[in-house]
Amino acid sequence: MSDIKHIPLPYFIINHDLTILESSHQALDLFGHSDNLLTFIDKESQEKAKRILIAKEKKSTELVMSTLESSFALFQLKINWVNEKGHIVCIEQDGRIQQLIDAVEKHRKRLSETNFELLDKKEQLEQSLAKIMDLSAPSITLTDQIVLVPLFGDLEKELIDKNNLKILQKIKHSRIDKVLFDFHGVGEITAEGINELRQLTTSIELMGASSYIIGVKPAHAKVIHQTSIETGTDYLRNLNEAIRSFVI
Repeated sequence: MSDIKHIPLPYFIINHDLTILESSHQALDLFGHSDNLLTFIDKESQEKAKRILIAKEKKSTELVMSTLESSFALFQLKINWVNEKGHIVCIEQDGRIQQLIDAVEKHRKRLSETNFELLDKKEQLEQSLAKIMDLSAPSITLTDQIVLVPLFGDLEKELIDKNNLKILQKIKHSRIDKVLFDFHGVGEITAEGINELRQLTTSIELMGASSYIIGVKPAHAKVIHQTSIETGTDYLRNLNEAIRSFVI
């Protein structure tokens, strides 16, 4: 039996199976007792340990190891093979592993803060878009029986969907029997938007009111014709014609 137990360093002698043949007292005090060196090496580092430590040459590598005081500690391992035995010295890298942990935590915190900022901006954007949608279909009471709904922007499903409840509630709580949808401020229109408008005008009719579409542009008429979707409403050329027909 050699005197390695008295070496003032964490010291092991291993064979090619990484079986521990001898240990210094400091190694036992630091890592505890085990028959195999892999017991002290982090699972993610074990393949690296096998590959490097078993090679028959002088080597130096860094491995994450488990001690009696810490599950994660960074060590530099120096190994030298003599007569089929590997002599290993383990040198702890002081606070380097903690520095890495701190760096990762700092990065994680920064990402978390960024995510919250993005979420906050996303919520602000959604609120702004909802407000825009709400303002894109205001209702203007012309008389006790007539309400004008000028549409602005592209006629898409979302535009009608965001405003249909507001329009139907206005009809429900008033004497309105005519709803005028003004297309003068409409840009592009989609089949989904026209279909959603058709469903809205159907609901308006079920509530005992009539709906009219005014200011349809040639491009709008073309899309409506191509989609073969009937809105179930009457068409008027402009607001002046509507006023002359229903107000004057």
